[in-house]
Amino acid sequence: MADEEAVTDGTRPASTTKPTINLEKVEDPQEDAARTKYIRQWLPQFNAWGVLLSHGAASLAVALSIVLALNGYEALDDEDATHATYVNGRLILRVADVTTLLSTAMVIVKLLVSWWTTTIVWACAHHLASTGKLAPGPENNQEAKDTQTEAEAEEFMSRWKLPPWFKRPFMMPKGPGQWLITFALLLSSVQVYIPPLLTGAVNWTSRLVPVDSTNEAVAAVDPRADFDGWYWYRYSGYAQSGLSKRSYLRYAAGYAALAWGDVRNAAENGTSLTGNGCRHVVTRNEAVGPNSTLIDAVLPCINIHSITWYRPTDDFTTRSPNLTLVDDDPALYYDPGVTVVYNNSLPWNSSQVSTSKPIPTLHEGPMTFWVMVKRVGRTDAESPCTHLDPTIFGSVDSLGWYVQQWSGNCYWYGLVNFTAGVTTSKQSRYLSGRVVGDQTPLDQVVFDANPWVLESLWLLPDLMTMIAVMNSTLLPTYDNIDGYVQQLLRQSYLAAWDMCHDSFDSDQISLTYKAIPGISRQLAEVSFARVFSWLGVCLLTTGSGFLLLVIVLDRRDIEVPEETLLEVSEERKSTGWDILNQWSSIALDMVKKIF
Repeated sequence: MADEEAVTDGTRPASTTKPTINLEKVEDPQEDAARTKYIRQWLPQFNAWGVLLSHGAASLAVALSIVLALNGYEALDDEDATHATYVNGRLILRVADVTTLLSTAMVIVKLLVSWWTTTIVWACAHHLASTGKLAPGPENNQEAKDTQTEAEAEEFMSRWKLPPWFKRPFMMPKGPGQWLITFALLLSSVQVYIPPLLTGAVNWTSRLVPVDSTNEAVAAVDPRADFDGWYWYRYSGYAQSGLSKRSYLRYAAGYAALAWGDVRNAAENGTSLTGNGCRHVVTRNEAVGPNSTLIDAVLPCINIHSITWYRPTDDFTTRSPNLTLVDDDPALYYDPGVTVVYNNSLPWNSSQVSTSKPIPTLHEGPMTFWVMVKRVGRTDAESPCTHLDPTIFGSVDSLGWYVQQWSGNCYWYGLVNFTAGVTTSKQSRYLSGRVVGDQTPLDQVVFDANPWVLESLWLLPDLMTMIAVMNSTLLPTYDNIDGYVQQLLRQSYLAAWDMCHDSFDSDQISLTYKAIPGISRQLAEVSFARVFSWLGVCLLTTGSGFLLLVIVLDRRDIEVPEETLLEVSEERKSTGWDILNQWSSIALDMVKKIF
């Protein structure tokens, strides 16, 4: 009744709801159609450029990642490792993880290649059809026949991703545009078959690397060391027969074989592959293996500066008696290659005190040596050592060195200048479970005096003879005369010092060195030739596509006609793919809002 009275009085009641304002933009159908047409005209070209540039960038990124990041990468080599782990704050992947990443990158590149190939096959076919060059033939062909030929050409391009003139009968491209189309399609087709070139560029090699987070204690000396043996080593009652030293001589020869018998750690001329050649036999620790690191260990070391061979006009002393310490004259060994280094002015002194260590010494200077070249036997010839070829050292008759004949043997003489002592190695690399090699450059080695330096030099004649006869270190001789003498001297001195150290330094039994064990890793070695070959083909594809889009194709060639889109839409509806149409509509609406 109140409402009726209000109406009768000519007044309206106050509304309880606020008026609303429609802020939505009213789309003009013509403007919307124009915008849709504009997007459909230019979007395919943007798509083509985006795919092409993405392909080039992805290919370059993959190649540079393999060359700069993967080459030299050390992956996990633990059978129990089921996933990548962090080691010292760094993520270490497995080989399977690296392979997965590489395969993923190849799939991405392959998708871009397929996308690009589909785009340019359509665009090139459209371009050739619009210019009347899709299926060229005689001028008197009928229109129906021309249409059928063009359809066959389109089917050929769609199936084989090749230009139509590759279809029989073969024809040559005409003009720069057709040549560019040919190269672009060929390169995109080749890309499908070159992924093995990249996946096969990575080779994995198992190796051991040091791990800083783990330390092991390594004894500085053999626990069997006994300084009481020094008394018997110097015992004067055995001085003539040398019985007290023969066992130690055999120990030293064993050390030489242990340190140098593995040819995997030696070059063809017998030198060490790593380090400065100063090797040391250490005590065994099961937790420490090859490529581990030994810190601040005392090692024997020798630096051979030069070798001079005597000539007939030189004045020198040829022989020295009593070189042997074990009553076994080296000159009685008639084996070519027997070499002896000695010092005539400093013979072995048997009167040293046997209750204390010798005085520490450091050798710096020359010593005399002789080499048994060849045995010619008893002969009546006046100069039996004049013509020696052939020898184990190769051709030597033209060298012009002084040759001494004694008891049917021929000897060379010379002078070797070297420095011998010990050094404290900051880092020594394990070559095997018991052999380490100093990694300091030889010209930077600091030599120190040591009690066993002179004793090691006195043992050289006997030890060098034994090593030469045994040939357990496989020293090469042919065309390697200087190298043979140097390496034989090096191996003998280092082994002699190791023997004395492990035999008599019992006061160092409690001393230990720190070793950083090496753990197994898979080292990636990349073939740069394969990687850059793959990258070259990829960049050629990108470059040819760039020229194709700039010079040959235009917007109309890449644009998909309305009738084709309608056909695809109807086909999707008939096959139940209507959801794709919905997605396409949503995507198109989003693009329109951007523009």
